[in-house]
Amino acid sequence: MCRNFNHVGAIHELPLHANKSSCRRTNLTTVFSFIILSLLFISLGSCGYSSKSLLRSNVRSIYVPIFDNNTFRRGYEFDLTKAVRDQILLRTRLDIVDKDEADSILFGKISSVNENVIIEDTKANIVESRVSVGVDIRWVDKRTGRTIIERKNITRPTEFIVRRNETLSSAGNEAFVRVAQSIVEAMEEDW
Repeated sequence: MCRNFNHVGAIHELPLHANKSSCRRTNLTTVFSFIILSLLFISLGSCGYSSKSLLRSNVRSIYVPIFDNNTFRRGYEFDLTKAVRDQILLRTRLDIVDKDEADSILFGKISSVNENVIIEDTKANIVESRVSVGVDIRWVDKRTGRTIIERKNITRPTEFIVRRNETLSSAGNEAFVRVAQSIVEAMEEDW
């Protein structure tokens, strides 16, 4: 006799005329399915995903002064600093506080702003252009004076299309948000 499980889990016996190879196939399929499911559950538990923050656990607050600006584009330092502060609040557990209360300080400098024409029409009018903002950062633990992270030339380009009434200003704002996201990612990646 060959014992087999039905879909409810009850054991039933196959008649004597049942083929022995079908019994083996059924048992092998059951064993193989069990092994695959076991491996799947084991691998899901070891994927390395975590809900923990990727920032240092001993740094709870940050001070973000207005970034320096080494370009001829004035006012960009204020917009970028605001975008960085917003991304820190949105994507980390850090509190943004005054300099005297902070565990750490994030220094930043706009090192470059480049505009490149991608497409021109037949009259040399800009149809599509790209703006890239380059930023250098240094995140310092204020209590020890040690640099936590230092990155040079974090750049994220943004395109804008003139015919859609997009401007250098609107593209610049989008570029600031993208660079701010990259800055927060850089703050997280080493931990």
